[in-house]
Amino acid sequence: MTTTGRAPHARSTGSPGALGPRRVRVALLLVVSAALAVLVLLPDRFGLDRELPFAVFAALRPDLAVGIGVVALVLLVLRRSWWPVLVSALVVAVVAGAVVAPRTMAEPTPPPGGTELTVLELNAFEGHADADTVAALARSQHADLVVMPESGERMRSRLAALLPEYRTWTNVPASAADVRGVVVAAAPRAGDVTARRLDGDTRYPWAEVTGGILGPTRLVAVHLVSIVPGWISDWPGELERLQQWCAPGGDPTPAMIVGDLNATPDHSAFRAGTAGCTDAATATGGSLVPTWRSSFPRWFGAQIDHVLTRPGPHGSGPQARSTEVIAVPGSDHRALLTRLRL
Repeated sequence: MTTTGRAPHARSTGSPGALGPRRVRVALLLVVSAALAVLVLLPDRFGLDRELPFAVFAALRPDLAVGIGVVALVLLVLRRSWWPVLVSALVVAVVAGAVVAPRTMAEPTPPPGGTELTVLELNAFEGHADADTVAALARSQHADLVVMPESGERMRSRLAALLPEYRTWTNVPASAADVRGVVVAAAPRAGDVTARRLDGDTRYPWAEVTGGILGPTRLVAVHLVSIVPGWISDWPGELERLQQWCAPGGDPTPAMIVGDLNATPDHSAFRAGTAGCTDAATATGGSLVPTWRSSFPRWFGAQIDHVLTRPGPHGSGPQARSTEVIAVPGSDHRALLTRLRL
C-alpha cells in the first residue's frame, strides 16, 4: 500500500540547547529582581542600612513591604508574562512583612501593682510645636513627665507659664537654638525629681532625670542625630552609646531611654544599641504607628520616637502597659504617650 502527500511534520519537543538561553534569561530576571527587592526591603540583613539610601529604606520597611507586595500581586494577575520579576519581588515582600508582623502583637500585660508612670514625649521641631496643645495633653493625660527634644529655653518658658504646677528644665543655655536642647517637665505627682545635662560624644546633648517617682530608675532623655548626608556617619555610634544603659551586663540600675532616636527596630544599629532594653511600643503592639512625619498620612512613615525600658535586678523596674501616638500642631513629629508601671 502506498501513500501520497507529505508525511506529517513531527512536533519539535525542543532540545536542551534550544531552551538554554530562555532559561538563563528567566534565571537572571529572578536573581536580579530578588536582589533589588532585598536591597530595598532587607538591607539590614547585610549591614547596608548604616548608609544612605538604605537606612531610609529600612525605616520605611513596613510600608515598602506592603506597597511592593500589593503592586507585585496586582501586576502578576494582569501581566503573567512578567512572573520572573514579580514573583521574586512578592516573595521578598512577604518575608519582609513576616519580619515586622510580630511587632503588631502585644506581649502579655504586666501584672498589677507598682507605681503608675505616664510619660509624654514629643520632638518639638526646633521649638515650633504648639505649647498650648502640649500643655493641654499633659494635663488631660495626667503626664507625670514630659520629654521634648528640639526644645530650649523658649519652649521651657512657654510650658512653665502654661503649666505653673509643673517644674521644668532644659539642658541648653538660653542662647542656644531650640533644636539643640531637650526640655523636661515634671508634674507635682512626680515628686522630687531632678534633671541634669549629660555631655558626651553626641551632636545634641542628652539629659538624665532621677529621683522622685522614678525611685531607683534613671531616665535618659535623648535626641540622636538624623540619618542625612554628612551626619549618618555619626548615627551608629550614637545608637551604640545607648548600651551603657541597655546592656544586660552593665549597670544593674533600672533605666528608661526616652526621646527621638531617629531609628526603628528595623535598623541593625538600633537593635545592637538597644539590646537589653525593651521598646514600649513594640511590647504593646504599637510600634508600626508612625511618629514621623506628621504631614504624611497616618498609615505612612516611621516610629522613630521611643520609650525604652531596662529592668533592674530580679526584673524590677519600668514595664510598659500602653502606648498612644497623638498629633500635635506645629511639629513634624507626633507625640508618643506611654503608660508604665514602676
